[in-house]
Amino acid sequence: MTIARLDAAWEVLTRLEQAGFQAYLVGGCVRDMLLGLSPEDYDVTTNALPEQVQDLFPHTVPTGIPHGTVSVLIGGERIEVTTFRKEEGYLDGRRPTRVEFVDDLRMDLSRRDFTFNAMAMDSRGKLQDPFHGRADLQSRLVRAVGKADERFREDALRMLRAVRFATMLNATIEEGTRLAIRRQSHLIVHISRERIRDEWNKILVMDLPIALKHLTETDLLQKLFPRLHDCASPKWMQAAEMANRLPPQQQIRQAALFWGLGINVTTATECLRELRQPTAFIRNVTAILKAIPNTDPFAWSSKLWRHYLYLCGKDAAHSGMLIYCLSRPELLKPLMCLFNEQVSKQPIWSARDLAVTGRDIASSLKITPGPKIGKIRQYLIDLVLENPSCNSRSVLLAAAASFYETQQTDHSQEGNGP
Repeated sequence: MTIARLDAAWEVLTRLEQAGFQAYLVGGCVRDMLLGLSPEDYDVTTNALPEQVQDLFPHTVPTGIPHGTVSVLIGGERIEVTTFRKEEGYLDGRRPTRVEFVDDLRMDLSRRDFTFNAMAMDSRGKLQDPFHGRADLQSRLVRAVGKADERFREDALRMLRAVRFATMLNATIEEGTRLAIRRQSHLIVHISRERIRDEWNKILVMDLPIALKHLTETDLLQKLFPRLHDCASPKWMQAAEMANRLPPQQQIRQAALFWGLGINVTTATECLRELRQPTAFIRNVTAILKAIPNTDPFAWSSKLWRHYLYLCGKDAAHSGMLIYCLSRPELLKPLMCLFNEQVSKQPIWSARDLAVTGRDIASSLKITPGPKIGKIRQYLIDLVLENPSCNSRSVLLAAAASFYETQQTDHSQEGNGP
């Protein structure tokens, strides 16, 4: 977050106040400022109606007028400004069916999820905290605003957000809030998998054992991953503790969780698809799972290492080795030394690293590009992986000619029949 965006937010507050309106920074930005963090975004709430905000600022975007939100473009920054409102009728478990603009800040704050997200700050830095969010923040307590069951029925994703905040802040979920999550946990299945995915991906880079503890205590874990319902909580916790030793990167940690649970690539792929993970995410996670050795890498020959690195790729192989060492931490340093040594000697990582191109092969053999070229290139790849010294133009073209001639002879004999 740049100072420019904070300055832009203060400018929006000041202009609204000078025009006679109430205006406050609100929600997560206030929470983060009290924690001494730099907010990613600054949101403003005001009793000015959307059209009044549009009249006051020359550059705006009607982001969500029916819900009272206007984006103000100022100083090269974008600040969301939303009118005080109350909401009713969350029929889809997320969006209210009725929004009414009000002139009461407390009423606006009362619709928010947790007490530390229901604070507002004016341009002079004065805090409005009707639900004692600052005290809960200092006590590291995640507490729902008002009646917790109602908050979670309004938007069931708030239950997963409670887990994320508790993990992020190393906080406790207040008893009444935790029990309400247990009572309403069944509602999580009605939330779009994309929204659940976004929360889960944030949790993946946090302290996983803490997150798993909260997910288990709130009955959310099995509902997030119904396909893994046979995996007992102790097994989940063991997997989380191992994955937590890895870098805070989503894909390697997700792969480590599956590995720790004993989940195969097929089931892992199905789980990730159900969670609506992007294709690239799924591809990378499954590549890592496939790269985790199932035999002792120290016993591998140089030839086996070359084939392994070629098939898996450097990044997936590196991640696979890290996960392999989770249950054998004493092997980490020597294995990574061996891995780096093998990487430095790897002759090719793809067909592009061959000393000849498909065009070279076609020209030398006087054949047109097509499936035959692909088959020859694969033969040359295998040849170089078997013997790296073969990766020279003259050797590969000679090998290509010999292989092509053999293929032609075989096809000719097949055509003649018995």
